[in-house]
Amino acid sequence: MNLGTSSGASLVGILPLLAAGFIFNSIFYRTRFRLARADGQRLFFSCVIAGFSIGCIAFAIAASLRRHLPSEGRFRELMDWFHQAIPVPYSMTFLGAIMLAAFFGHAANGYLWWRKRLKAPADSRRVSVWTYWREMSEHVTALDELVRRAVSDDSLVMICLKSRKVYCGLISGIRGVHESAMVHIQLIPAFSITRDKDSLKFLPETRTEYRAFSLKRAFDRKASLDSEIRDIARLVRVLRAVRSMSEASPDEPTIAGVKNYGRQLIRERTDLVENLARYGALQSFDATEWLKVIPASEIESASLYKDGDFDRWFSTPSVQVS
Repeated sequence: MNLGTSSGASLVGILPLLAAGFIFNSIFYRTRFRLARADGQRLFFSCVIAGFSIGCIAFAIAASLRRHLPSEGRFRELMDWFHQAIPVPYSMTFLGAIMLAAFFGHAANGYLWWRKRLKAPADSRRVSVWTYWREMSEHVTALDELVRRAVSDDSLVMICLKSRKVYCGLISGIRGVHESAMVHIQLIPAFSITRDKDSLKFLPETRTEYRAFSLKRAFDRKASLDSEIRDIARLVRVLRAVRSMSEASPDEPTIAGVKNYGRQLIRERTDLVENLARYGALQSFDATEWLKVIPASEIESASLYKDGDFDRWFSTPSVQVS
């Protein structure tokens, strides 16, 4: 291609418009998520459409600016130097199109943020995640729904891998780009078990217990007890202050009931600390030291699991139907 000809330079000038379309589609959440599952042909033409649309706006803005710019001056000299430095017609307009693409992408995401605040003010998810689950509902798989429910409800999940290994535990997080297939699930395991390769039956003798799940539950409960005990102590102080300053004060049985409830919480916390002492002098629990990282592509099946359902899941006798 000879850049010295107008046709060659024009063909090179198309590339910035394609770049502008790609930048906009990469920044704007809705197009990013939809094109993440598209093939190369659809991705190319989406960039062409977005780029030429932004290019038309850039050329319209440039044409209106030329009418108001003085024929002489520093800005005119800068424009002349820029056109001489880059031997492509309308090079500054193409640069403006790329800048407009980034601006329009972030502005469109700002609109999505405003829309989320208006439609779901109590939703604490990031705007990108909220947009993905809202706009891509037709592409959300059953596994996506189950994982989201398990995370929101803090439920146990039983994950069966293609290797016939089964893990049961809490999903602590999902790492990777959530709109792509390269996702890894972080699991705090409660136990693992193996399925027979031929019969696919669960083998109870292969069950392995992990103390990570029990430790997490225990430390979560301890944190909850600490908070409740502090609240009870503050409530007792408030009740005593009210009784000393007001005639219509709470009676002594009310204060005694609150204090008895606080003592029950303290006893529960003491028992919990004694049970934790069996694992050593643990002051805190770091879940990252116990995580099982499972690629989503290796998952064969998954289901929710309730505490204490082991006998029902792995009972030897089959269910009799009359």
